[in-house]
Amino acid sequence: MSCSALQAEIQEMLVESGASGFRLASEQGKAAIAFSAGDRQFRLVLSQPGSADSRLEPEYDPLQPHSTGHESKTMQEAARKNWWQLAVLIRAKLDAVAKGIVTFDEEFLAYMVMPGGATVFQATGPAITTAYAAARKASSRDAPPKEARRE
Repeated sequence: MSCSALQAEIQEMLVESGASGFRLASEQGKAAIAFSAGDRQFRLVLSQPGSADSRLEPEYDPLQPHSTGHESKTMQEAARKNWWQLAVLIRAKLDAVAKGIVTFDEEFLAYMVMPGGATVFQATGPAITTAYAAARKASSRDAPPKEARRE
């Protein structure tokens, strides 16, 4: 299945679930899907093969010689794989919503766009990381000395 067919499938799934205003954009090694559901906006960002974020994928080996034809084919296959995985993820999320396990907003909360343009994850992620770091620091400070612990 081609990337464009997978993108169309994602759009169809979202529209069938009540989403509207579907948009697809690509810039600087990332693709973004944006849509509306009710009075909320959502944005999912997907790293594209060849971008700095995707260089950590196992298929990419910077030490191997690169041939333009093979690299292009490998990048196309990696892009298809990324879009296929995103389609599977969205299908699973929409299935959970349809079955009443979660609400749409609960399942897509991290991707909900806040009034300033950041997603909920972008707006809260750093504070969550800080809170966990503070909790770890406090628990290690409050723990009894190693000699006093029974093992």
